[in-house]
Amino acid sequence: MSDQLGKIMKTTLTAIELSKEEIFVIVETSRTETLRLTIELSQLKSDIAEIILQVNDQEKVDRRMRQRLMEVNRAHQKHTQEEMFETYSQAKDAQVNLQLLQAKEIQLRKWRDDLERSLRQMQATVDRAQSLMTQVSIAISLLQGGIADSLKAQNHDQKIEMGLRVIRAQEEERRRVAREIHDGPAQTLANIVLRLEIAEKLLEFDPTRVKAELLDLKNLVRSNLQDIRRIIFDLRPMALDDLGIVPAISKYLDNFQENYGIKCEFLIEGREKRLFPALEVALFRLVQEGMTNVAKHAHSAKVDILLIYQEDWTIARIQDYGKGFEVSFALTTPGEHFGLIGMRERVEMFSGHFSIQSTLGKGTTIELSIPSGHEGGTTT
Repeated sequence: MSDQLGKIMKTTLTAIELSKEEIFVIVETSRTETLRLTIELSQLKSDIAEIILQVNDQEKVDRRMRQRLMEVNRAHQKHTQEEMFETYSQAKDAQVNLQLLQAKEIQLRKWRDDLERSLRQMQATVDRAQSLMTQVSIAISLLQGGIADSLKAQNHDQKIEMGLRVIRAQEEERRRVAREIHDGPAQTLANIVLRLEIAEKLLEFDPTRVKAELLDLKNLVRSNLQDIRRIIFDLRPMALDDLGIVPAISKYLDNFQENYGIKCEFLIEGREKRLFPALEVALFRLVQEGMTNVAKHAHSAKVDILLIYQEDWTIARIQDYGKGFEVSFALTTPGEHFGLIGMRERVEMFSGHFSIQSTLGKGTTIELSIPSGHEGGTTT
């Protein structure tokens, strides 16, 4: 029976994962179409502005020609039949040209309205698909067996609570990455596409400006590449897999110091050793979250980070010298201090200990201890 259930769960999980890939394709296709519609709409608005100017000019021509025709009709005895026919033809042509331009303006405005409606629908599709991807990700997390395997020794209520914590942490991480990509590389790439459209048009009437435009684009691409590499490092530092927790934290602190101008001193006590990958990831994320809190709230010019290796425990301590806060209030106010509460929950998931000491006007010390199951190797 359990084998059959396992097969059913595996089949279900595979189907959901394939659906997630399909949803991702829909999201990317919709985003591409949204960008195309945005560019097309921008060009169309420019065309409408141009046709409005043409209509205004042609209305002046039409009024002038109708006035001329009236004058010729009043003084028909002074004009030859050919002159009268020529004046009538010019007035008629002016009227026809005006009607054609007005019809074109109406057509362009209708086209614009249709594009705006399509753009709103496409954006709604993107939003719905992204929401669906989040829900599918939660379903996949629930179906995967890693959570259940790691929680066999706990009772049913604890399993549910811990599972929800894991899912919340995963979704918070996904939101953070999605927000960074949306606000950073995605916006830059959209700007690059629009700038390329401009460069393409410049080739037709002002080629000399194209070189300067391409130079700006090259710098923009380089900056975007740096943002993408930073996001990748924050998501999963390669040094963490290759070299371990100490080099990964060192590199992160170098970037942190450069980005925030806060001096970081990183010290090690005890003999370094490789921990289980899950523990190293947890430690890195905890240090990362602690440093994020420092950057957002502490107003400290310096941070000391201490990593202590003991036989059975690995301890991380983050000490700042900023404004401090009321610890009891912080840990009971999720809306204001979700980062600290998330750190505590992550430590508890590994059966560790978490403590905060803070004094108003003097600073804060965060200490976390995790049982250090390790792979047996040491580093020097």
